[in-house]
Amino acid sequence: MLTRHRVKLSAVSVLVAAVVAACGGGGGGDGFVPIVPTGTGNPPPPPPPPPPPPPPPAGPTAKCAWDTGVELAFEERRLGTPLPFSGANVVGTDETPLAERIVKDTGFDTFAPAFSAKLCGSEGVTSVTSYDQALSLVKTEGAGLWRAAVDRVQGRRASPAGSKLPNSDDRMLYWTRVQMTKVLRQWAPDFALSDEQKKSLQWEFERSSRGQYDINLPEGNAPGGGKYRRMIMSGFDTFTLGAPGTPNTGLRNGNPSGATALEMDGREFTLDDGTVLHVESYILPVSYDPFHAGMQEDTLGPWFKPGPKRVDASITMSQGSANVFNLEQWNGRYHGPSAGNDGMIYCPVGNRLPSYVLPLGTITATGTAPITMPGSGCDISPPARWLGYDAISNWMKDYPPQFTTASLPMAAMVTGKTGIGIVRPPGATSQGTEGFDVTWHTNYTYFADCGVATTTSVASNGVMNLMPDASLVTPPNLATCAQSGGGGNYLSNESAYRNTLLRDTFGIDIPAGHIHVPVMTNFYTAATGGVRDDNAMSDARFEAYRTAIVAQGKRLLMAVGNSLIYK
Repeated sequence: MLTRHRVKLSAVSVLVAAVVAACGGGGGGDGFVPIVPTGTGNPPPPPPPPPPPPPPPAGPTAKCAWDTGVELAFEERRLGTPLPFSGANVVGTDETPLAERIVKDTGFDTFAPAFSAKLCGSEGVTSVTSYDQALSLVKTEGAGLWRAAVDRVQGRRASPAGSKLPNSDDRMLYWTRVQMTKVLRQWAPDFALSDEQKKSLQWEFERSSRGQYDINLPEGNAPGGGKYRRMIMSGFDTFTLGAPGTPNTGLRNGNPSGATALEMDGREFTLDDGTVLHVESYILPVSYDPFHAGMQEDTLGPWFKPGPKRVDASITMSQGSANVFNLEQWNGRYHGPSAGNDGMIYCPVGNRLPSYVLPLGTITATGTAPITMPGSGCDISPPARWLGYDAISNWMKDYPPQFTTASLPMAAMVTGKTGIGIVRPPGATSQGTEGFDVTWHTNYTYFADCGVATTTSVASNGVMNLMPDASLVTPPNLATCAQSGGGGNYLSNESAYRNTLLRDTFGIDIPAGHIHVPVMTNFYTAATGGVRDDNAMSDARFEAYRTAIVAQGKRLLMAVGNSLIYK
């Protein structure tokens, strides 16, 4: 058929050529249009596509620059500080600042540059043209950092090739956040920002990067049909990081409570009765000002209110003492003399009675910012918006109370054998054979006379992994003033106090209290084997502590969860 078709087409072509010749030419100027057979050859090409629409007009922009001369915050001054790189106990010689080493190893070294580019591009132009746009950007970027940290710890975010630090590490969140607050502090847009607006941008970035806006408790039943039980738990930043600019090993500290929070965020567990425990977590700073400003109450308060998403258990967690989980029974209202990560001290040595308030403008430690918040002082005074009364303007002994108490299922947690199967880290000691000891921690210290600086201490019961005789436990006398709770008088105790006070303010019957986990900052020494290297970011002993602490901490949280099936 194909051959015949070509023959016929050839004959027609000869005929057309003859006719054209007879009429005087082959394509002439006399208007002749040759007849072309249809249905043969390739179809004509399709018409060209319409041109693309013009790009939308560029949005408004503003000029911007970087003010590298602006005074950095105390924590930001540690960004350039290395670990010891010479002398005794040093094997490595890396002089790179530790913050850079950690964020690069974990793949978080892109966050601060990306944030910088969004705030002010290479040409000195930004699409952020107002405070409201800046506020939206910092909250988005902070939330992205939080999710990335959770995803890395929970195994959903890949580490760079050659990474040495395990997914469980919590430190990249802290150091990346500080890199980004420095970027934000140095940002100098062409439009005006008031001091309060600059402070607000830093505050909102802090809150969003700590998971405090990420909490979303479920209501009703889980997809499998089991009723939801809702828990919120908190962890802390790393702390005791040494003086800015001075090489020291404190820089490499981790905080297993923060690592636990990252591991637990968004997790769901089936409880013994088939109900589902849903956990949300957040991170708290190791500095007094954010607490005094109400950061913790603002995070928890919306979930303490009545409604279908009201929290069923609220647990605070921090790092405490060696090789033991302390379940704190009493929390004191008092601040001790320890400095925060920002170097600030709220109750410095000197006049340290509970009613003492620092005068505005006071500098409590060399190189730190002055006191700017009314009511900053030796006693904890939460904001009126959550207490319902003003405890800041005028100190009152019992408003809020000097001590609060835990409502945890102590017996189930202490005797639950949560350490079974958990490998004890090298050099760790406990009375049990596996994991760490757990004790109901019932100690505290008080001022018998709130106007006299003499204090009295009540020791804990000393019983491990069992509940003590009731005669060994004496509650605080309500006529006294707190000097410390079972967890001391630093920010761990403060987080416990504010959490349990909020429970009482709302009058809800839920498990609430504080778990002090063992200290994890234990590197190899001559006594524990391995090679000591003060220039190392990590070693196997350090990692073994985190692994064991987080594993047993999760089991203690599960014991709290299982207590909810009786409610």
